Amino acid sequence: MEAGVDSIEHGNYIADDDMRAMIRKGIWYVPHLYVGEYVAQGRGGFWPAMIKVHEETFRKALKMGVKIAFGTDIGGFDWNINPAIEFGVMTRLGMTPMQAIRSATARAAELPRRMQKDVGTLEAGKYADVVAVPGDPLKDVGVLSKVDFVMKGGSVVRTPK
Repeated sequence: MEAGVDSIEHGNYIADDDMRAMIRKGIWYVPHLYVGEYVAQGRGGFWPAMIKVHEETFRKALKMGVKIAFGTDIGGFDWNINPAIEFGVMTRLGMTPMQAIRSATARAAELPRRMQKDVGTLEAGKYADVVAVPGDPLKDVGVLSKVDFVMKGGSVVRTPK
């Protein structure tokens, strides 16, 4: 943080003072929660305790108001696992479905500073990158794993079967 980073990735353990510094400096937290759970599966030793520490860190960061952006660390888990699984982990640990969705859209577009003017929200003049799911993600965030319509740059890329 002293070197001027924009984000802390994973952040399995972040002390309270460091979280306060993140808030002061506008540093983002990108927790990558599911990958830790995946890697810990079937392992003993410190792995189960590390998952609990990461969960507590996430809950505390959320409560304290640290800026949180969605991240998956895709490639750190089986490629057959839909990375949208992260939404379920985030909501299980205290985010509302809307907070989780915003962490992957509007909030994520704020992190690389120059992107929020072009992406992250549905507004005139922004790229028309849109997905649709078969249900209400505010009631069941799991439907975000079932994308059946994709529009990228205003062009339909995938339609329901």
